[in-house]
This record gives sequence, C-alpha cells and structure tokens, in this order.
Amino acid sequence: MRLYLKFTFVYAHLMHLIATLKQSFLNGALPRQSQYEIVVSSLSAIVGITLLAWVSHFFVGSAGLPFVVASMGAAAVLLYAAPHSPLTHPWAFVGGHLISAAVGVTCAQWVPNLFLASGLAVGLAIFAMHQLNCLHPPGGAAALVAVIGGEQIHALGYLYLLIPVALNVTILGLAVTLTRSLVARHKEKTPYVFYHDIHEETDTANNALFSKDDLSSALHEMHTYIDVSIEDLNQIYAHANIFSHKRQLGSMTCSDMMRTHLISVEFGDYLDTTWALMQRHGLKGIPVINRAQKVIGIITVTDFKKEASKYPGETIEKRIKEMTRRTGELSSTKPEAVGQLMTSSVITLSESMSVSEAVSIFAENNIDHIPIVNDEQRLSGILLRSDIHIRTDKPEH
Repeated sequence: MRLYLKFTFVYAHLMHLIATLKQSFLNGALPRQSQYEIVVSSLSAIVGITLLAWVSHFFVGSAGLPFVVASMGAAAVLLYAAPHSPLTHPWAFVGGHLISAAVGVTCAQWVPNLFLASGLAVGLAIFAMHQLNCLHPPGGAAALVAVIGGEQIHALGYLYLLIPVALNVTILGLAVTLTRSLVARHKEKTPYVFYHDIHEETDTANNALFSKDDLSSALHEMHTYIDVSIEDLNQIYAHANIFSHKRQLGSMTCSDMMRTHLISVEFGDYLDTTWALMQRHGLKGIPVINRAQKVIGIITVTDFKKEASKYPGETIEKRIKEMTRRTGELSSTKPEAVGQLMTSSVITLSESMSVSEAVSIFAENNIDHIPIVNDEQRLSGILLRSDIHIRTDKPEH
C-alpha cells in the first residue's frame, strides 16, 4: 500500500512537471492526440518495429538492418502521430514504399556512380510518388537504402521490393490498422456535427460551407500543398465557426433569443390541419404539448416527408397532400394523428441556459429548433438555429 501511494505521489508530480514544461516551452501548443491514443500508438509501435526488425535481420542480416529499420521507424512516426494526414493514407504508405524501392533498385543497377545514383533515386522517387498520388516521406529513405545499403541489399535486386520492404510494410500496416481500430472504439462521439450534415431544409445561405471540390480547386489554383486532408480542412472550419459563435454570443440566454410568439399542436390534432399550420407560418417544426402546456414531442417537416414517402405522388408536396387527405378521412378513427407522427424524444432547454451551450446542442443533435421551457417545464418559447446564425453573423460591435 505504501509503495502504491509513493508511486501515485511521484506520478502526480511528474505529470504536473510535464504540464508546467509544456506551458512554459510550448506556449499553448495543442496536443495532436489524446493520452490514450499516444499510449496505444507507442505500445503498438514497440511491437510493430520489434517484429519487423527481427524479420529484416533474418533476411538482410545485421549490415543492412539499420537502413531498413530506419525507413520504417520514420514511417511509424508518421502513421501513428499524424493518422489523418494525406501522407499516411494506406495507398501513400504502401505505394510510396514499393514504388520508391523500385526506383531505388533501378538506379542502383543502372547508375554506376554512387553519388549520382543516390540523388536520382530520391529525386525520381519523389517525382513518381507525386505522379501516382502516393507521397510518403519515408519512401525517399526506401529508395536511398536500395542504393547505399551495401552488398547485402544490392544482392537482393528487385527482391528488395518484396523482402524486406513489402513484408515490413505488411507488418507495420497490420499493427497500425489494429491500433486505429482500438482508438476508434475508444473515442467518444464527436460533439459536433458539421454543417454539410445539416438537414436539407436548413437555410443554406446561413450554413453554407466549402465543398470538397471548392477546397481542392483553391489549393490547385494556389499551386500549393498542405499536410492535411480536405475533410480535416472542412472540419477545422466548422469547429472554428462554432467557437466563433460561442465567443460572440457571450452571456446571452435562451430567453434573450427565443421566439415567444408560440405556435404549438396537441397529441390528438390532425395531420392535415397541422401541415396547413406549418405552411401558413413557414415553420419547419412545431412543438407538441399536452393540456398542461408541457412539451411531449415535436413534429417537423422531416417527419412529414418521411411519412409521405409511403404515398403516391410525383412531388413531395403531392405526396404530403395525399397523406393528409387520407389521414383526414380516417380522423374519426385515428384522432391521434400528430401523436403517431411526432418525435417523442424531444430536446428542451431552460430559459436560463446560455445560447452558446445551445449552439453545441444544435450541432451535436443535428436539429434546427429547440423548445424552451420555464421553471415549471411548460413551453415558453422556441429557439431557432437560423436565428442564432443571423444574429451572430452580424455582431453589433
């Protein structure tokens, strides 16, 4: 027990020291990965590199071992520390090594001058990786090893591509795949849903974001390259947009921004009258309340469209009209039409909740409107996502 307490005490002080050093010398630099990812990646790298070092030693001997393992060591750092980089995609990792190795062997066999062969091997490997869209920095090392690796490497010829390069790529690739699988299982669901996932009926003028094609075209036009994927760029922009909203909203509460002109329906209201009400007021969703004015659900345009898809009609409007007509005919036997269609697991917020918190809830749940309730849990207003965007996109100061 004493030993455990001593260990805990030392560990706590060590972590405090590391945190202090990070704050002092890194000046607020953000970590790329969580501690869990770092530990799992490091352990996986130990296993993977140990195994491929043993395999490489078996086939190329101790003389060529340092060159081969050095190449894979560099690849391991990239694969584990920058998993979302285009440089670490599977094709970049596999193709970059094999193509570069082939270029290196060719230069070693056809260019007698060691210095020129070395330069050609790396330069042509870079050119080939660019052309085949598999740029992977350690590929340059694989090409260079084929030239300067010594007699044991030269004796392998093009077999060098298979053993040890392809074999080592396979071993390290399996280790990385297993690690990413473990990390993916451990990761919690991201608290953000990015704007390209928003319901199709959301106001695109307020939520428009660059498409992948837009970002790719911009990079192409600038004749530049950055070590981050298009998906990551899109997500970075979306994250920044959400944080910007939070910063600008400050201490505003839901009661400050909610709409108090309430339109609601009850569990037993008819679908045809509810749809007409939504169309007349231009609403995308209406809270469903009981007789005590407490929210029991919400019915949205999406709910109508989903149900209307079961009915005939050339357009969504005609299908909804047919659905509401048939439901109206059956209203005497099915007075709970709204109750059958509504979403009962509705999210509500209190009047005192900050709008900045609401921003994350909108994004996390991919919704466009949230009913606001008072201290007695009765409906007092509704907060629209579009209202937040409009007001924060045009700050007063």
